[in-house]
Amino acid sequence: MPSAKAEGRQIAQAQAAGAEIWDPIEGANRYFFEVNRFLDEIALKPAAAWYGMLPQGARTGVGNALGNLRTPWTAVNDGLQGEGARAGTAIARFFINTLVGFFGFFDPAKEMGFAHHEEDAGQTFGAWGVDEGPYLMLPVLGSSNGRDLVGLVVDAFLDPFNILTRKADLNWAPYTRTGATAVHQRDANAQQIDDLQRSSTDLYATVRRVTVERRRAEIRNADPGSNLPSPRMSDGDGEGVGASGPRAEVPQ
Repeated sequence: MPSAKAEGRQIAQAQAAGAEIWDPIEGANRYFFEVNRFLDEIALKPAAAWYGMLPQGARTGVGNALGNLRTPWTAVNDGLQGEGARAGTAIARFFINTLVGFFGFFDPAKEMGFAHHEEDAGQTFGAWGVDEGPYLMLPVLGSSNGRDLVGLVVDAFLDPFNILTRKADLNWAPYTRTGATAVHQRDANAQQIDDLQRSSTDLYATVRRVTVERRRAEIRNADPGSNLPSPRMSDGDGEGVGASGPRAEVPQ
């Protein structure tokens, strides 16, 4: 007999399979979409261009280290979703890469068979069967929905990294991690973003479709089937943040 969490994931899969994208405040979303595009052009894109001058090995290491910082929270969410094996993989990755991989800069865990994956509170809510709610374009943060907006708040308060840095009076650390992640992802996704902007007749609608479909695939623990970024400005698939399957918001 399936567990409550397994039933919740089945419900989420069924909802995603036939669900249209509900965008009741499209006018406001399009406005913030253009605001985000402006911010990308004046700030994030230039910062990523400077960052991109670093050797590829250094950038891969930065992505690995940033991804490693989120691995404990991934393990917590795996556990909440009833995914014991995946939680064990996340825990093993964190200890191996922290202790042997120079605090996550290298990824020896991958060579040992512990593949990278990540989970967050929004994915956990989705696995429990919570409806995604309306599509939202958040200022700075990009594509989201009602469920993931609540998840972002939960992530901010309960991510072990954030808890530890608050207790150590290092309140700047979560913001630094977020900023570094955004710059790293913008650099990793530069070509895909340029291609998307050139080929889309309605960039907003394209970004909305791609990010929603990818997010639904992530909740199913399925291969998103796309190298385009996903809705959350967090960590990436593969090796660290955005190393092989970028997981940042497409800068609008």
